[in-house]
Amino acid sequence: MTSPADWQGFAETVGTSSGALTGLLFVSVSLNASRIAGHQGLRASAAQTLVLFLTPLIMSAMLLVPGQPNGVLGAEFIAAGLGASWVLVRTGQLKRGLADDDQRLVRIFDHHSTNVVVMLLFVASGIAIAAGADAGLYLLLPASLVAFISGVLNAWHFLLPPQRRHRAEEPGEERADGT
Repeated sequence: MTSPADWQGFAETVGTSSGALTGLLFVSVSLNASRIAGHQGLRASAAQTLVLFLTPLIMSAMLLVPGQPNGVLGAEFIAAGLGASWVLVRTGQLKRGLADDDQRLVRIFDHHSTNVVVMLLFVASGIAIAAGADAGLYLLLPASLVAFISGVLNAWHFLLPPQRRHRAEEPGEERADGT
């Protein structure tokens, strides 16, 4: 059987990765700050991505606290997972009511099922640990990996926004490039 103390290397790796990815997010958002600042949906998407990167960091910090009883660690994981879920839901609500063009722009950032899976895995890990099943720690790996992959995809879209689609040309109509 494993114990939280056995997971120090994992926690250090995930925490370091989370910090680095959070920095990547700030760089990618900074490079497009003028576009993002003026768009409520993009700001909400950036906040959701930040939550995806910070939740594994918080979980890692909790896991690194020495001598913590499993019940306390489990309760911390549950609270952090539920708190992050609440933030994700609230920022998702900010995207409702956007104009159709704005909805299309932020749709690439909407990974509702991914966000739910990540937070459920963190909460399930906390429940298992609080119940005395150290094997709940193994749920931290897929939760962290899915959070990182989803967040990196979002950061990529902030860095390299999708091209605007051009309207379809009518038959016989000349395109702007002369063809």
